[in-house]
Amino acid sequence: MTPTKIDGLVGTRTGDRCGMDEGRVHRNCPLCGAAPPGGEPLRYSHPDWPLKKCPSCSLVYLEYAPAYVRLEEEFGFTEQYDRQWERRLKEQPILARLDKWTMWRLGMFGDPTPASGMRAWARPGPVLDVGCGTGDEFEKLDDGYIPFGIEIEKRAAAEARAIFQKRGGQVLNADAVSGLAQLPEKYFNGVAMWGYLEHETNPKPALEGVRRVIKDDGIVVVKVPNYACWNRSILGNKWTGFWHPDHTQYWTPKTMAQLAKDCGFDAHFRLYGRIPLNDYMYVNLRPA
Repeated sequence: MTPTKIDGLVGTRTGDRCGMDEGRVHRNCPLCGAAPPGGEPLRYSHPDWPLKKCPSCSLVYLEYAPAYVRLEEEFGFTEQYDRQWERRLKEQPILARLDKWTMWRLGMFGDPTPASGMRAWARPGPVLDVGCGTGDEFEKLDDGYIPFGIEIEKRAAAEARAIFQKRGGQVLNADAVSGLAQLPEKYFNGVAMWGYLEHETNPKPALEGVRRVIKDDGIVVVKVPNYACWNRSILGNKWTGFWHPDHTQYWTPKTMAQLAKDCGFDAHFRLYGRIPLNDYMYVNLRPA
């Protein structure tokens, strides 16, 4: 299939949007913009990556996040994923192995992957995976779906491009904010932000960019760790949702709903998507 051509698509990365400090970006609250509170960071913090809780909107976030340029290779997700599993297996050998052996449980209540989410909710046609990694998830899409992706990690983007171009799609090697700015308005039937919004240094501009490129009857499927879950309270620093510095903010149902509203979406949590027994949240966003 001939790759779909979109005029002006060049796949370049723009510079970071905040002040720099040795490869780190200092941030105000990425949800409401309030300045970080003073005082000690939260007890879940890594010594090099202080966590703060916004006194205005209650979002928990890294005061300093890795600069985009470090995500291209040093903190690329595919590398970090393996490192995180190695860390968990060392610190929690029984719990980590149990978690890995029972991944099937994530599919007990419906669509546990970006591809199954697209099949369940989005019409065939052009669909976008923000933070598509190596493209292995959208490779599973049925015929009729044209996969597009944005991926900041260079090696992963190259692998995904080889897969998506065969299906008529394309991949941008860029951060999400600048990548979305290159895509046409109201073009996609569906967008996956699966395990993505916890990583993005600029989540609000990224979701606003998705609102621009999604069709008015389109769907955005989101999966993020649920900071409000009971496991986080029980396990503390050993909660599986803590990845330092990969996860730059930690969402709750309240803060996720507020982000969606601020960016022009209605948030629809699935039946199992925000219960405190679940380490993750699953939410569908529809243009308001």
